[in-house]
Amino acid sequence: MQVSLALPSHLPALRDRLRALLGPQVAPVRLDPVSQLIHAVLSARTYEEVSWAAFMRLRAAMEDWTRLAEADVGELEQIIDPVTFADRKARQLPVLVRVLLLKRGGLDLDVLAQEPVSVAMAWLMSLPGVGAKAAAATLNFSTLDRPVLVVDTHVARVARRLGLVGRGDAQEAHLRLMSQVPATWTAGDLRELHCLMKTHGQSICDHFDPACHLCALRRDCPRTGVGAAGQVLAFRDLRAT
Repeated sequence: MQVSLALPSHLPALRDRLRALLGPQVAPVRLDPVSQLIHAVLSARTYEEVSWAAFMRLRAAMEDWTRLAEADVGELEQIIDPVTFADRKARQLPVLVRVLLLKRGGLDLDVLAQEPVSVAMAWLMSLPGVGAKAAAATLNFSTLDRPVLVVDTHVARVARRLGLVGRGDAQEAHLRLMSQVPATWTAGDLRELHCLMKTHGQSICDHFDPACHLCALRRDCPRTGVGAAGQVLAFRDLRAT
């Protein structure tokens, strides 16, 4: 079952309803692609205020990002702590930079502005420690400004409860949502949809205590994974339906 918001794509109506409630979303200042990639790795499973603070400390400590290739893992962990999995990310970042240097001969990802989005996504996801969310963030949030939707845990949760995606992993949710994106949508449209869905997921469609009675989408939402009394249930696997 999918929520009856609009045809042929549900996403424009979803964006319009959330925008009417939350207002237009202003695009943040964009980083260069490598900086955005590094921040995306740091931000995995971490609150934004924590990941941004860690990113700024890391940038201040590095003369340039090539220094990360030979950085001491223990020192890196101290710099980026308290991001989630700081020890793992401190090991990943030097490897990531070394692989970029080997593959590209430098830290310039501007060539991804010319590649088809699917090709650019696949290339980024071939890098160590880079999943669908980090790859999409690198393409959409950076100066590359590519039309790709960033699907974090909040966006995926809202999409599942609306019946727009099944219970699959982040990459599957990304692919299912991207298949519904109107051909005329720009990178800015997708960035705004991300911001609106994320804010909705943080404020109304919370993981543990969704405020369905306050939701602007409640008329059409099938409340997948939410019981009649508002209790959170196991998500039904929509791939089997």
